[in-house]
Amino acid sequence: MRVVSIGLSNAVAVADEVRRSAASPPDIREATLRIVDEVRRRGDAALVELASELDGVALERSELVSSREEAREAFEALDGKTRSALLTLRRRIEAYESRLLSRLRVETRLGGCHIKLRPVPLESIGGYSPGGLATYPSTILMLGVPGLVAGVGRLVLATPPRKDARGRGVVLAAAYVAGFGEVLWAGGAQAVAALAYGTESVRPVEKVVGPGNLFVQEAKRLVAWDVGVDFAAGPTELVVVIDSGSPIEQAGYELLAQAEHSPDTLVGAVATDREAGEMLLKALERMVSGLPENAHARRSIMERGFICVAESLEAAASFTNRLAPEHLLVYARVGGRVLKLFKAAGVISYGRRASSAYLDYFAGPSHVLPTGGAARLRGGLSVLDYVRLVPYVKADKDGLKTAYLRMGPLIAAEGLPLHLEALRRSVGHGEG
Repeated sequence: MRVVSIGLSNAVAVADEVRRSAASPPDIREATLRIVDEVRRRGDAALVELASELDGVALERSELVSSREEAREAFEALDGKTRSALLTLRRRIEAYESRLLSRLRVETRLGGCHIKLRPVPLESIGGYSPGGLATYPSTILMLGVPGLVAGVGRLVLATPPRKDARGRGVVLAAAYVAGFGEVLWAGGAQAVAALAYGTESVRPVEKVVGPGNLFVQEAKRLVAWDVGVDFAAGPTELVVVIDSGSPIEQAGYELLAQAEHSPDTLVGAVATDREAGEMLLKALERMVSGLPENAHARRSIMERGFICVAESLEAAASFTNRLAPEHLLVYARVGGRVLKLFKAAGVISYGRRASSAYLDYFAGPSHVLPTGGAARLRGGLSVLDYVRLVPYVKADKDGLKTAYLRMGPLIAAEGLPLHLEALRRSVGHGEG
């Protein structure tokens, strides 16, 4: 595990080095391109072959897609406590996304025109939920419920085929609660290709969203020429900011919890004093020693884990803002002014009770978050990704006349005389 000292002079450079160390292998693109092309050319036949080759699951073509009715039956067969947990999470996501959606409806008068901004739902969304190493019903809800809130007409879930009946049942039950009408049993790049271009069993969608491995993210980049996609949401990332008064043991468990997702996660800490860094290093060494040799968490911590000792909170913020991790937990004691310095992460939780698991399963905002530094540019998945914002504008005569008088010189300067004439005529609806 790397331990590095950082100050304002080198925080950005160290963050760039950490990010480069987590970069994907160069051969990902070529392999992904072959898979996408195969599905685009051969449809269902390619999905069946790839399910056997890559997922170890034998499927018939008739088994590639499950209906909403089958999902409903799976939900009803689920035990009561799990059903209740799914419904609780759905209600919390609905409450958060509904409030966000309501803020998108704007109506105002502005200098001679009446403007209404309305969110218009997309017609179809394909959500990808990973499942090679675990089953993620919570992610399925994060992908589907915002679409329900937005009013998307068709929601399709794609997820790797499951070998065990229970895993399959939990996925179907979650898909039912989340509002998906179809479940496509396909994983990886082949799932993204099927959603983007369609096969005999599934029609293409307008936009593909969701997290996944490096192949999934590369496939999203490839199909982005033809369909909408959300953002890079690859292997998970977590950075904790600590001082000597932080709950060090808890911070260690949070790092290990994210690291257990897969061996290619990126987890680390920024300590604002050397004592805190040393305490966390000792705690992690003790925790990791109790894990199996082949545990994902052990590999991630040993191979990709890092601890930076920052000379100041400003240096810590400079580092994290450049790295822009998926999750950022600020345990260090900071006031409101200093907290605002931390501004580039998929989600930021602060205080001694900060917990990424709470964010993932209960808080409300989506845990489908940007990775790979994309959090410098945007936030996580939300109802915003399921709508397009359309302004409706109605101008009155005085507004048109004012526009003609004041903007005429600018239009003329752009050398567009027909634009100027069209605006002049709009004042009198074509009257000379």
